[in-house]
Amino acid sequence: MAIIGIDLGTTNSLAVCYRNEKAEIIKNSLGDNYLPSVVSIDDNGEILVGRVAKERLISHPSATAAEFKRIMGLRQTVTLSGRSFSPEELSSLVLRRIKEDAEAYLGEPVTEAVISVPAYFDDNCRTATKLAAKLSGIYVERLVNEPSAAALAYQARHGFGDGTYMIVDFGGGTLDISIVDSFDSVMEILAVAGDNHLGGKDFNEAIAYYFCKENGIDMNTLSPDDKAIVYRLAEECKISLTTQPMAMMIANIGGKQLSLTLDNNKLIEVCSAVFERVASPVRKALHDSRLSIDDIDDIILVGGSCKMPTVRAFIEKITGKRPCTDIDPDTAIAQGAGIFAGIKDRNDKLKDIILTDICPFSLGTDVLDIQSRESVMDFIIDRNSPLPTSREHIYSAVNDGQTVSKFKFYQGESRVPSRNLYIGELCVKHPPARKHQPTCTARMTYDINGILVVDVTTLADNKHYSHVMLSSSNNMSDEEINAALKKMETLKISPADKEENRLLIARAERIYEEALPEERYMIDNALGSFKAALNMQNNRRIHEAAEDLTALLYNLEY
Repeated sequence: MAIIGIDLGTTNSLAVCYRNEKAEIIKNSLGDNYLPSVVSIDDNGEILVGRVAKERLISHPSATAAEFKRIMGLRQTVTLSGRSFSPEELSSLVLRRIKEDAEAYLGEPVTEAVISVPAYFDDNCRTATKLAAKLSGIYVERLVNEPSAAALAYQARHGFGDGTYMIVDFGGGTLDISIVDSFDSVMEILAVAGDNHLGGKDFNEAIAYYFCKENGIDMNTLSPDDKAIVYRLAEECKISLTTQPMAMMIANIGGKQLSLTLDNNKLIEVCSAVFERVASPVRKALHDSRLSIDDIDDIILVGGSCKMPTVRAFIEKITGKRPCTDIDPDTAIAQGAGIFAGIKDRNDKLKDIILTDICPFSLGTDVLDIQSRESVMDFIIDRNSPLPTSREHIYSAVNDGQTVSKFKFYQGESRVPSRNLYIGELCVKHPPARKHQPTCTARMTYDINGILVVDVTTLADNKHYSHVMLSSSNNMSDEEINAALKKMETLKISPADKEENRLLIARAERIYEEALPEERYMIDNALGSFKAALNMQNNRRIHEAAEDLTALLYNLEY
């Protein structure tokens, strides 16, 4: 039985195990290192996950979902082919495929996983991630912050020594900036800052809108299919610019062939608003850690967006330090999660490493401001407090003869309680108290697994009230969780052994959507021959037809 580490990403997901004294990437059924975090439903009602599903984003947009990590923990649903799914359910399908691939790769059952999450994920998002794992059949005791995982991967490569690092984790959907200190085998996060809604997709969007602007078309008037084509080409253009000085976009929109040429200098101009949003969390993380950039020994870049030369140059520009580039941004977090899985599995080489965590948001209760008579926040646990932590404040009566005190608890940084995340409340009774007389103590205890316990003690009669807040009111009830588990059991999941054939068909359908009329005729014939060979179940003909179709698609696409 194995414990694995999982990087459940916005764009792609990876799994890693720790064996033979190192982190080892688990290849999936197609032999790839990563699995696109995309889910689709085919015409037969089967669930498709990964590359096959990603190919259907253009050809079957109403049956395909991506980037649902962005709405984890929110009461939102995604409709696929008329069926409604929560982001937790969609994530569970990705995790289920990862579990199946890992078990096939390792040759043993996967009983537990360590899943990485952005350090800036709030309680809702973390609870939703654990729920997704539960729905997939994976036990998760511990979530690990992505910057901590990245620092583990860095130290595994450079040696587990002392140092202070800035982790820039810029993925497909989130940006995390963290200051991590390593001393005497103890790795501690000093501060985190970030943006849950900033990532590679924002570069894609900026390029897509610029493409439309330069070609005199309005992005908002495009059909869903044409919009999907432009977005995909924008992403390909961005990726090309990571290795080439110039890239070109060519698309058939409304019967016209439109094009755009872009270089990295122009990319900086086109995406200037995105870059401006990157600078603020960098400054905030340094400020909260009470360190200067001179105290930072190295800047570690992780996440797919950090492969962009423009991003690397921008980070160097605003910090004055050249970032480390000798670890793979795509796999660093997964490798760190895999190393942490090794720590949990009591690996001898890793047994002395201690990974601490912090509370990324402030926690507190609402109180009455005596002067303004308005409700304001009293923060009991400050953001970036090391975990586990426990803090207590004393509270007084508001009115003469008061016999009840009601505490509403929030997570966030705003002075106004309603602008923060509500996480629960506790109402206590006590003997009548005079106005401004101390009546209660409220203690908040927050552990490394994200479990928050609130204890209120009345001072006059020493009565104790306690409430465990595992999640906020926005999360699923026990009945909803049981219903979701039953729903997952009824879904028809596409078997991994059909993956290559399904991928080829999905790719052909996607390229068909973008092709010229004469090209569509060729695809029709080749795809028809391939499907006929599949129906005949003749392996030789399947192989020959697949080769013909693959060659045609390659020529049309490149």
